[in-house]
Amino acid sequence: MDELSLVEIIRILVKGKKIISLVTAVCLLVTVIIVFFMMDPIYESQTMLMISPITNAVVKEDDNNFSGLVSTLSQYPQMTIDTYREQVKAPVILQYLRKELDMEDVPLSAIANKITVRAIDKTNLITIGVRDTNPDQAAKIANLVSNKFTEFVSSTNKKQAENSAKFIQEQMEKEKINMEDSSKKLEEFLAKPRGPQELRLELDGKLSKITEFKTTVAQVKVDVQAAKSSLSHAKNLLNSTPKTMVTSKTLVNNDLLSDLIKEKTGLSTLDISKLKLTDEEINEVYVALSASVNELELEVSSLTAQGESLEKEITVLQKEIEMLQSELASKQQEYDLLQHELDLNRQTYDAYQAKYKEAMIKESAEIGKSSILIVSEAIAPKSPVAPRKILISGISALVGFLLGFGFVFINDYMGKNKEISSIKV
Repeated sequence: MDELSLVEIIRILVKGKKIISLVTAVCLLVTVIIVFFMMDPIYESQTMLMISPITNAVVKEDDNNFSGLVSTLSQYPQMTIDTYREQVKAPVILQYLRKELDMEDVPLSAIANKITVRAIDKTNLITIGVRDTNPDQAAKIANLVSNKFTEFVSSTNKKQAENSAKFIQEQMEKEKINMEDSSKKLEEFLAKPRGPQELRLELDGKLSKITEFKTTVAQVKVDVQAAKSSLSHAKNLLNSTPKTMVTSKTLVNNDLLSDLIKEKTGLSTLDISKLKLTDEEINEVYVALSASVNELELEVSSLTAQGESLEKEITVLQKEIEMLQSELASKQQEYDLLQHELDLNRQTYDAYQAKYKEAMIKESAEIGKSSILIVSEAIAPKSPVAPRKILISGISALVGFLLGFGFVFINDYMGKNKEISSIKV
């Protein structure tokens, strides 16, 4: 097939102008009849709502606090603009419209198709548009949808709060029982003899006692060394000191004894002066040193015995302390576990109690009315939005022209082929 030139196209248009005009006129006429005389005008009415999205504030809690976990049980679901927009055509709202408008025989999908929900960019506004052949009906439906939607959101949030409050109350009662059980276990444990406090006092006493004994032992060792040093020095002095002392005296110095000798022997004073009297006496220094040595030996023995006795006492106390420490560690661990369990149950119960009060407040609050504000109610429109008669007519004329041109072009092409075939024959 050869390419068509502009001249050829114009030739075909001129040749088939009657047919093209006829087809275009028929299409336009049919469209005008349908659009202007058969199709009902469609009116659209809009209402505008201002949305305050419901968000849940996030609060940082301590690691051992259950408030953050329990908070999720009493929170409202996250409500964004898109969430609200999708809920406008909820089945509950559509059924309400069908009942209020006495449209029981109309399916919900047909009612939903009348409603258009749009979110205005960069704002918290949404519009609810309703199309209907009756302008008053369109405005009425739009207002019914906005009012029912507000009630629906309040009802949904209230139901959520009721469910949360009921669940939290049940959990709160369970945690109360758990807390009481934990408290009872702890009380029973503390009522038993040799509890952690008693063992700690006993251990402190023994630790104080063993510390005192160790201090005394150290002092005894110092005293023993001092006593041994003194004993060694005393023994050296005793060894160098004679036990007795020998004295020599002339008899002439003793008048009584010299007179007696003169009387008995008749010796002269000169002769008596030549006579000497030797006397041996016990050394008092030696006796004193010997007594001191004995005392020092007794002191060393006593201190040594005292030190050995204290060492034995320390050994016994050390074993008792080790046993007490082991028993205290076991009892303290048991006490800590019971106390920790009680603390956890108490924290959980307190968290549930606080969230239960919040849930009760939310249950009584009408969140829908406070989060949705009807900015503009719908009014009956005066001009229809469909059908767009001029546009449809223009499109129909264009379609008719294209159909006519196609028919003329095909007819011309077929005619040329027949002429070529007859020439060849």
